[in-house]
Amino acid sequence: MTKSIIANNIYYEVIEKMNSTEAIEIREILQQLVRDFGLLQREGSECCGITVLQSHIIYELDKNPRISLIDLAEKLSMDTGMLSRQINKVVELGYVSRTPDPNDRRYVVLSLTEEGQVKANEISGQMNQYIGQILGFIPNDKKYQVIDSLQTLLSAMKMNDGSGSGCCTTK
Repeated sequence: MTKSIIANNIYYEVIEKMNSTEAIEIREILQQLVRDFGLLQREGSECCGITVLQSHIIYELDKNPRISLIDLAEKLSMDTGMLSRQINKVVELGYVSRTPDPNDRRYVVLSLTEEGQVKANEISGQMNQYIGQILGFIPNDKKYQVIDSLQTLLSAMKMNDGSGSGCCTTK
């Protein structure tokens, strides 16, 4: 082996160890964030009488009125079959309406009903209040740093091409 190949191998071993340590730290932080925020959502959603997933559906429909099931499934990173069953439930609750797409009758467009809009506002108010309380514990000069860091992390996650995309993947 040449010296440059040996140097490269050592370099990659060091980078791999560093990335492994960083990955463990980031995983721990994300796991805790998901747990803490998930518990909040579960409590917040239960007091509103809906599940966390139904809350996410209502949130996305509030942001994206008149969206197709396929587009909503993509936004929520869900299988359309599973999402369709959940849509049936929120339609039964009176929060969502399904109308045929005027451009292509094979598709339906999902929208919030008036009652669904009230529910979206209720959930949004609770979430904004909670997040506002959290931000109250962060020094003012650090708030934008936190937001920027979270946006950077989300952007990096979206750039991931899916290889090694989570738990127990095989290559």
